[in-house]
Amino acid sequence: MGKRKSDCSAPPKCGPCLSCPPCPGCPPCSSCPPCAPCDACDPCPRCAPDCCDPSICYAIFDLESTVFDTRHIYQRACREVVASYNRTLSDEVLIQCGPMETAEMAELICRKCKLPVPWEMFLVLVNEHTFHMIANPPLMAGVERLVAHLKYCNIGLGLVSSCKKAQLCQKIQGRDALFNQFDHIICADDPLINQPKPSPDIYLMAMKRFCCNPCADCFLVFEGTTKGVQAAHDAHMEVVMVSESSLPCCWSEQAAARFETLLDFHPEVYGLPPLPANEPEPPDSSTY
Repeated sequence: MGKRKSDCSAPPKCGPCLSCPPCPGCPPCSSCPPCAPCDACDPCPRCAPDCCDPSICYAIFDLESTVFDTRHIYQRACREVVASYNRTLSDEVLIQCGPMETAEMAELICRKCKLPVPWEMFLVLVNEHTFHMIANPPLMAGVERLVAHLKYCNIGLGLVSSCKKAQLCQKIQGRDALFNQFDHIICADDPLINQPKPSPDIYLMAMKRFCCNPCADCFLVFEGTTKGVQAAHDAHMEVVMVSESSLPCCWSEQAAARFETLLDFHPEVYGLPPLPANEPEPPDSSTY
């Protein structure tokens, strides 16, 4: 997918001048006549002028599904709890659980596996089982390199999380070099968020953290869940999905693209500068 013309509602803009910041990641537009600072210049600190035909100026990552790779942690916890009752959790049931809330997931697994406990108890056991594993989850392959590259290219970076602020501080502890690169971090317990995903509330708020009059076309979202993809899509933002290949294709229909890891993502497809060639992914030294 190539560059797209912004539909920002800002007034007509002039050529490059002292008040107009350069287009992130691209050289100044030589076809634009220089001008003096004027009222037509976009006050947004990152949005490029229309003459540069901007695509993406901001990127937002979902913490639990695209920065941390927690996909196998929940599956492993569910399988082990089910196995403790001498039952087997099939791949088919796990796939059905994909788009569900945790309560729906627990009820389905208890019913399909005929567990001798109520779903509420099963959910408590799964949460206890995952607590220590999620306390220090592995990073998604390719995320450190991509975040550092986007930061270097002056792309605004946002992070959204489904956990509370206190829990987030525990999750990101020891990884300051990565998370200090994000300009804004929004947690699920933010008082301005009325509804969780698939409501677009958290992404609409993220846009406003970057711009007074945000343009959804300037944002690219990285999501790993079907509800997250729907939330970003309903906020009119472009979204790419990071998910396992076993996920049914119909669950990623609202995404512009789908990748198994961020190593498969090519920024230049979205009008962003390409990643440097032959640059290895930095090691996640905090994972043990």
